[in-house]
Amino acid sequence: MAYKLPLNKLDDFLKAVCGGRIVFVPEQAEDDFHLVRADAWEPEVHTLGAFRPVEPLKSLVFPPREFLGELGKTSGIPPMKERIVLGVKNCDLSALKIHDYVFLKSDPVDPYYAQAREKTLVISCDCTDAREVCFCPVVGEQPYAEEGFDINISPTSSGYVIETGSERGEHALEPAKQHLEATDEAILKAREAARKAMYKRVADQAAAKGLKPDLDLRKAILESEESDLWNTFAEDCVECGACNLVCCTCHCFLLSDGLSKEGVPARVKQWDSCLYRNFARVAGGANPRAHRAERLYNRFDKKFNFFPQILGVVACDGCGRCIEACTGKIDIREVLKSALGIGN
Repeated sequence: MAYKLPLNKLDDFLKAVCGGRIVFVPEQAEDDFHLVRADAWEPEVHTLGAFRPVEPLKSLVFPPREFLGELGKTSGIPPMKERIVLGVKNCDLSALKIHDYVFLKSDPVDPYYAQAREKTLVISCDCTDAREVCFCPVVGEQPYAEEGFDINISPTSSGYVIETGSERGEHALEPAKQHLEATDEAILKAREAARKAMYKRVADQAAAKGLKPDLDLRKAILESEESDLWNTFAEDCVECGACNLVCCTCHCFLLSDGLSKEGVPARVKQWDSCLYRNFARVAGGANPRAHRAERLYNRFDKKFNFFPQILGVVACDGCGRCIEACTGKIDIREVLKSALGIGN
């Protein structure tokens, strides 16, 4: 269901929708946006963001560190209050398909993740700008959401298109219905034009780097397994794991046992990185990926071969966060170009 929201009603609309919920919302800091927690939408402080924030959305449903309880005790999951996250961009939204497959649609279901997804209302928003590192069209995505949201907001010069994508989203609109109007053909055409223009902009900047949509990335990665390119790029890798931790689709975790703050044996779940030396080491001490080049190739194989094979989607949404975070200045676009044989 789609509605029209006048330009001067956005703040009133968001205040009404957010009422009674914990809010996670972008906040601008110089040229970046950061996802912050707030008690309510504050017009002079918060924004929907022109592009994705520094922090990946996964951190709300799959926290970097999560306490699972004391060992030897069976206890229920602490209840979570309903929360709302605003300004979600399509790269982060599409990444939830990967996390849903791993934690929700595989056996066993992760009850912590399931509760976090159930209690999180997602309001996405079309990108109106892009980082230089963005390349979503190359991996089959686009800078606007088509599915997976509860509510989506599309800015145009004549107002906002408010679209619901779930029953929960439609229900969440009830307190704000007085601010909404019926859509008209003009604003829907304006949205389509804005979306096409932003898609072209991101596709053009990716093309300037030598990449374009519809490239066979899976074939390129598979055929490059024995290539020396992995050794070449691995020479710059310092195994910091930043690319994994900031990635919107990476989902590997480690169960760690230790003592709680009360000194009681307990367990936590925390993010892990496939680029860490001991990530693949087994109990007997053997390590099938002892070399950095092997671990680097594994990262790309997982994203561009494994997930297309089992889920039909690439486990990379072109957000470019890994490019910005990499201490060794490894650019995923350059790695893909080398695997494709572009510019060699």
